[in-house]
Amino acid sequence: MSEEWISFFVTWLPFLLLIGAFVAFGRWHGMRAKGPSGSSLIELYEQQVAETRRMNTTLERIAAALEKRAGQAP
Repeated sequence: MSEEWISFFVTWLPFLLLIGAFVAFGRWHGMRAKGPSGSSLIELYEQQVAETRRMNTTLERIAAALEKRAGQAP
């Protein structure tokens, strides 16, 4: 019985170590992730979301003006 457990752990140990190293590496880089400007990736994402919202608002105003203009055309 103990030989089966040893065989099981020897078989799965490299795979588990690889997963653990991948998670540790991801956390280490995730905490230090910075963009070219020095901002964190979360800050860059929030800036991108804000810019997308501003662009959508502008495009909606343009579309409304075009619809209004099309309704006034003879």
